[in-house]
Order: sequence, then structure tokens, then C-alpha cells
Amino acid sequence: MSSNNGTSPLVENIAELLQAFLDALPDPVFIKDENLNLIYGNAALDRFILKATGMTDYLGHPDRDLYPREQWEGFEREDQKVLAKGISLSEEKIGPEMTALTKKLPVRLPSGKIGIAGINFDITAYKMAEARARETEAASRAKSQFLAAMSHEIRTPLNGILGMAQSLISDPELTPSQHDKVEILLDSGRTLLSLVDDVLDLSKIEAGKLAIDAVDGDLRHAVQRITRLFEPRAREKGIDLIVSVDDSASSALRFDPVRVRQCLSNLISNAIKFTDAGQVNVCVTTEQEANHWRVTVQVRDSGIGISEEALSGLFADFSQADSSTTRRFGGTGLGLSITRRLARMMGGDVVAQSEPGKGSTFTLTFMAEPAALHSPKAASAETPVIAATSLTGLRILLADDNRVNREVVKLFLTPYDVQITETENGQQALDALARGTFDVVLLDVHMPVMDGMEALAILRSGDTPYHDIPVIALTADAMSGDRERFLSKGASGYVTKPIDQGDLVSAIVRVRGRPEPGGRSADPLQDMLAGLDYPKPHIASPDDVIDVLRQEWLTSTHTQLRSLIYELGAENDIAAPDVPASLTIVRARGPSLDSSYSARLPAISASSCAPVPAQ
Repeated sequence: MSSNNGTSPLVENIAELLQAFLDALPDPVFIKDENLNLIYGNAALDRFILKATGMTDYLGHPDRDLYPREQWEGFEREDQKVLAKGISLSEEKIGPEMTALTKKLPVRLPSGKIGIAGINFDITAYKMAEARARETEAASRAKSQFLAAMSHEIRTPLNGILGMAQSLISDPELTPSQHDKVEILLDSGRTLLSLVDDVLDLSKIEAGKLAIDAVDGDLRHAVQRITRLFEPRAREKGIDLIVSVDDSASSALRFDPVRVRQCLSNLISNAIKFTDAGQVNVCVTTEQEANHWRVTVQVRDSGIGISEEALSGLFADFSQADSSTTRRFGGTGLGLSITRRLARMMGGDVVAQSEPGKGSTFTLTFMAEPAALHSPKAASAETPVIAATSLTGLRILLADDNRVNREVVKLFLTPYDVQITETENGQQALDALARGTFDVVLLDVHMPVMDGMEALAILRSGDTPYHDIPVIALTADAMSGDRERFLSKGASGYVTKPIDQGDLVSAIVRVRGRPEPGGRSADPLQDMLAGLDYPKPHIASPDDVIDVLRQEWLTSTHTQLRSLIYELGAENDIAAPDVPASLTIVRARGPSLDSSYSARLPAISASSCAPVPAQ
């Protein structure tokens, strides 16, 4: 407690104590007289002015004698505010380097006049960090805008390439040679599309904009559908593709089927790519941990293997084992990097074990929850089959400024006997809706005169008979949040370019709703496929192998079956045959079908899985 005159009974010289305290402060402290001349400064101010101006004798000088005009003018404005109104707190640039948060207040001087006391809190490091954050954000925004623009520009011509190729591949009049050429065209286009998607996925993950969307599903069914995609490639190379799901594995789980498919597809694709002879084994097990399940998927191959040195950087962005790998096998080196990031987002990881010349083992783990619904319907959430529904006679309004894009859509919908009206921008689409009656609108997002989103906003906000018509957005935009943005604006569905025929038809089916019981499809083959592909509970059986043959046969003869059914007449009843239970063990061997497809194919035990590498 101080005495009445401000001194302490325990300190003989209070002035020395206060000076020691002020000099110990790391921040400059100053006092100015009524004329704004500096009359006191602590040690920190001495050091700062010496560094900024080279002056040691600054007392008695105003700020205008020490600092550049643009600085001292600001200081004096704040000083006048203090003298007129009291305390001031402002951000000031002092000298060439320092940014300070300066607090000033009026103080009565020994002369009885009012001066100014202040302290400069150095916030230079904070402001530099803030500037770097702004620069980083601007760079990230610029990168996202660039990727979005490039994705749009690449996807637009790809829509024409892949669309026409999909149409050509279904032409029964193609010669074998022509068919092979179209297949090469399709494969090359899809490869380019996958490269674009990889870059976009990496950008979404880095920006934290890629979310895991878990739904109820059937793990066995998911693995089955993924591995079937690679059977033709395995047969072409003469490789056994062997899949084993442990008998005790939990099948009804809640996971993200899209990201699991992406991860597993990357691993199986690489295994087949780098294996010239032998086999690729996929082994699936689950282990319960509290209220969750840890799913482990091992992909083992007998391929070229990877050196210990290359393994250390294998999961880095744009990384491959060596430069010759890129030249020989292609690819961007993003697949494994994305796979590991996705696995970690799902609570797991991807690790690798390998030895040159002896093959590699990649182990994918991820966490899943028990499915809320243990039913066949849950399994179908992963890849919905086009439902039996009638598209015949549907009146479709197509709005797209690109003629090639319109041609692709028309080619895809021709087999369904729909009526298509074409427009080239949003205004024309609104005019067409006002003149005629339509069942569905296919609306491109980017168009001249009036774009799709503006037209959609006008459509939904108007009081017209067609304000609630189903609208499917057709767009080459594929960045994170695009789908949600279009749906929030009133779109009923969303199809990304390059457009896939099945995706387009499925989207129309969804927005139009399910048919009445007994309803039939304009494509009777879809009625058959819907029955054939309906997922059933897993029942291990030696007859499972017939399911493989059936799927391959249906795929290879799809066009011929369609033509035959139309020739017989769509009005004839076509019964869907009974199909064996869903496949759990798949074995593909090439280059032609052989005894590996025997109905006596033995199940592969879970013990054939290699030990899981340490995480």
C-alpha cells in the first residue's frame, strides 16, 4: 500500500524503481508534452529509434523529425484525438519494419499541462502471419478456380468423345476391328477422365472439402462389384484374380461405398498393372472394436515388387517407384497418395510390404459402423440398378449451348423412345416451358444469354404450372460443393459431364419416381437386369461361379439382347430368370475361359491372407 504522496515505505527511491520497471518492458513506452514533442522514452524505445532512424538523441523532437511523412501524419492525427477525446487504441506502422498496436492516453505533466503517454505493442509477427494466411487463402482460391475452369474445359470435349464412343460401341454393325478401335477410344477417354478426377480429389482433400458419406451397405456385395470390374483385364493378362471374404466377416456395415470403391479399385488396378504372370489375391476380414468394425482388405500380387528405397516415398503426391514406371505403365502417381488420405479420413490407413521380384502386399484398413438396417435393400445403396420404369413418350426439354453435348444426350435417350425439344440457353428453355408441356428438363449450367442456374431460379420462384417440374443439372463442374450448390438452388438431380448413359437414365428415373406396380420399361432388357442384379443375402455355394459367367455373358451381349427383345415386341411378357446368390469368391483367368470357372471351384480360406503389416 502506497502512502498519500505516492511513495512506498519499503522503497527509498521510487523513481529508480519505476525506471527499472519501464526499461525491463520489451515494448516501447513514451511520453509527449503538450506540443507533441517526445520528453521520455524507455530502453525499448531507445533501441527501436536507433534501429529505425539511427538517432540516439530524440528527446525534445516531434514525430515529424523522426519518421516519414505518411507515418508522422498518422501519429499526429491520433495524438490530437487523445488530447480532444481521451484514450486511443490504433494500429500503426512505425519505421520500415515494425507494426504496432499503440495505446495512448492523456496524462497531466508536472507543469500542469496535458501531455500524452503511450505504449507500442509489437504485432509485426502477427501481421506477417496474417498476411501469409491471406496469401495462402488467395493462392488456394486461385488454384480452386483454375482447377474448376480446367476441369470444365476438359470435361466438355470429353463429353463428346466418350458420349459418341459409348453410342458407337453399342452398334451391332461394327466389325470386330472397328469394335476394338472404339474400345481403345473409350479406354483412353476414361483414363484421361480418371486423371482429371485424381487431381480434383487431391485438391478437395488438401482444402478439407472432401467429406466421408457413410451409408448402410453390404461389404461382401461391395467387394464383389468392385472386383468384377477388373476381371476382363486380369483375363487379358492371364492372371488369376482371387477374392476371399472371411466367413466370420460382418457384411452389413455402414461405410462410404464411393470412397471404399475408389481405394480398393486403385489397389487392385495397380496390382494387375504391375503383375505379368501369377495371381492377385484380395482378402477381406473384419474385427470388432467397441461399437465399430475395423475392415482390413489385403491386396497381394506376384508382380514386379518395389525396392525398400522406393517404398519410403511411395505414398507421396505424384510419386511412383521410379521414372521408368511412369514411362512403362503410365499414371500420375496420385492414386496411392489419394488412397492413403481417404483411408485415414475413414479412420484407417494403407501400408505396403514388398520385395523386388516377389510381389507386393498392400493393406487397406478403415472403420465402419454396424448397419442400421440388415436387409437386402441396404446392399443396393452402393450401386443402384436402373429400376423398371416407363420412359416411353417422356417429353424432355434439353437446354445446352453445345451442339455436341445435345447430340450425345439424344443418342443416349434414343433407345427409350422419348420426345426431345432442344434449346441453347436458359431464356430459350423458359420460353419453351411457357409454350409447351414437358415432363423433365435437362439443364446445362453454363450457357450464354441466361445460364442454367439463373433460369432455374426464375423457374422455381415463378407462379406457373411448371414451377415444380423435375430439373436435372448437366454440368462439367465437379469441384467440392458443386452438387450441393445445384440441389440447393432447386435442381432435382445432377449429372456430371462426361455424361454416362446409365447415370443419365438413372437420374431421369429417380426424378420421375418409381413406376406403378406392374409398370414396364421402354427398354425391356432393364426389367430383366433389375431382376438379375438384385442383391441377395450371401450364401456361399460352389454354384457362385455361374454368376460370373452370367454377368460376363449379359455384358458382352447387351446390344444383341436389346435388339432381339425389341424384335419380339416390347408388349410380350419377359420373365426374369432365377439367379444364384451374390458372388463372394471370384476367379478370373485368361486369356480365355477355362477350368478355373468350374462349378467345383473351392472356397479360399481366410488363412490364405498374409499377416497384416504393423500400422
